[in-house]
Amino acid sequence: MNKWEQIFLIISVVASHLLSKSNDDPQNTVKKTVLETIKEASDLCVQYIRTIDEAATYWENEIKDGLSSGKYTNNTDDIQYLRIKNIFDRLAKSLTSDKNNWRIYYQNSDEANAFGVLDGILIINRGIVEFCQNDDELALVIGHEMAHITEGHVKKQLLAKMTVKPVIEHVSSFIAKKKNKRLNTEEISDKEISDKEFFQLIFGLAGKLALLKFSRLQEEKADKVGAMYAANVGYDIVKGYDFWKRMAAISNDSRWTAFLSTHPYSEQRALAFRNSGNALPESDPSARHWI
Repeated sequence: MNKWEQIFLIISVVASHLLSKSNDDPQNTVKKTVLETIKEASDLCVQYIRTIDEAATYWENEIKDGLSSGKYTNNTDDIQYLRIKNIFDRLAKSLTSDKNNWRIYYQNSDEANAFGVLDGILIINRGIVEFCQNDDELALVIGHEMAHITEGHVKKQLLAKMTVKPVIEHVSSFIAKKKNKRLNTEEISDKEISDKEFFQLIFGLAGKLALLKFSRLQEEKADKVGAMYAANVGYDIVKGYDFWKRMAAISNDSRWTAFLSTHPYSEQRALAFRNSGNALPESDPSARHWI
């Protein structure tokens, strides 16, 4: 957990926790509030680190078992694996100051997909390799998943999900308390409990939509950064238009349902690649993620 992740987590929890405390309640002293906030933030940090460690252990065991059973391969005698490995090695030349322990695997699965997980593990399905009509398209797929890892999207998603719950809890409690004018008493009325549950439901739905939007923004960022990696080593990124037009033809997504999805709709992504001269700049300063 880097310092910026810790700062984001602690500030979010501290702000929401302080908001939920009423200064006109003499029993809630500043000292008590600070200690409670520090403990809650500390507990979340520990939970975050434990979850990351558990996910890393899961994938180490999954890959080990998958290699033994034939589910995955990293054997360069396999023509398709050698193909994706060569493309990855070429894309890796775009990376600077990279600290990821990159490992790429070919999965014997019909599903047209690929994903990147923690610690630089990339898994590319047979289905997506067969779906791609050339190395340019496949480079965009692999570059996209590399970008999810280099941009820290898996950890950021986890951090956002862990932070939303306590923030909603504190804000809902604060609004219900003020709405029912509970100032100088610890007694909580049935009406306040009902109001708090109502606000948790409303803010919970809003929080889920916000997380979906966050995920779509990450996908758009991964498209751009992955295309940058591909363009920097000579791949034709405009081929992404053909790729996403074909993907749109076999998917049921649309602009009207995109707000309920973790990904932008395929037609939108196709247009971004068609206009890649403007939409995909040559440089960008800025548990898994599916394509």
